[in-house]
Amino acid sequence: MQKVMSNPMEYTFNKETRYITRGVNSEIPMEIQLLIWNSIDERVKSDEKTDYLQVFKFRVEDSGVFSIIHTQEQPEYKKEISIMMKEQYSSIIGKTIFVIDDMTHSTALLAREY
Repeated sequence: MQKVMSNPMEYTFNKETRYITRGVNSEIPMEIQLLIWNSIDERVKSDEKTDYLQVFKFRVEDSGVFSIIHTQEQPEYKKEISIMMKEQYSSIIGKTIFVIDDMTHSTALLAREY
């Protein structure tokens, strides 16, 4: 009988070792930060593989709805989270956040901080 090994490169984005950069802390509203981490947690809980790099982009629809687009490259994944637009979100429209898991900790950073 062959023993099935779990994937040694399983990215879990452990809740105990999460960090954010100064840019994310100062520019991204806390409720959006929480939505980002929650979206990652949902991805990790799914039966699909979670990539080490999670990408979040922000836009506003013509209808006035604020959208967070969550993607990863391998395997390809895309989810859109739509919420009511608030004034404090206008400053993050068009920005990108990377969340990287290096197996020891996870860090959320603005694309320009990479």
